[in-house]
Amino acid sequence: MIWEVDEDCDGLINWPEFQAMWQRCQEDKAGTEPRGLYNVVLFLLHDKGGAGRVDLEEAMRITYLRVGKEALDEELAAVFGTADLNSGKTLGLTEFLGCLHAHQLQQLRSRPTMKLRQANSGGPAASSAAAAAAIAAK
Repeated sequence: MIWEVDEDCDGLINWPEFQAMWQRCQEDKAGTEPRGLYNVVLFLLHDKGGAGRVDLEEAMRITYLRVGKEALDEELAAVFGTADLNSGKTLGLTEFLGCLHAHQLQQLRSRPTMKLRQANSGGPAASSAAAAAAIAAK
């Protein structure tokens, strides 16, 4: 995960490297930026109580600031499986990262270039979709 961000290969992440990673991930509309550290930081930002679990109420504020009002419900539903604040749904770090990864894969697959590639190759898209669905189901 550190290698994704460590520009000078010193085995450490300094503040400018962290800021550059954050900015790149925030501005990445294509979904091609490595997001390992970014996703862990998102979990820590959402886990306001420090309990090691994130609930919808904790996630709502940060998600709103990140994606805006229009995409809030869609983003919460993609990560938590629901946007209902009364659901009581919580996610641990592993579950949160798995759901984010599955959501990011789904976003990549919905891109026009990916659809064209899948149609032409008939390749591994089905097995990747099954893997993402299995992660999200956990």
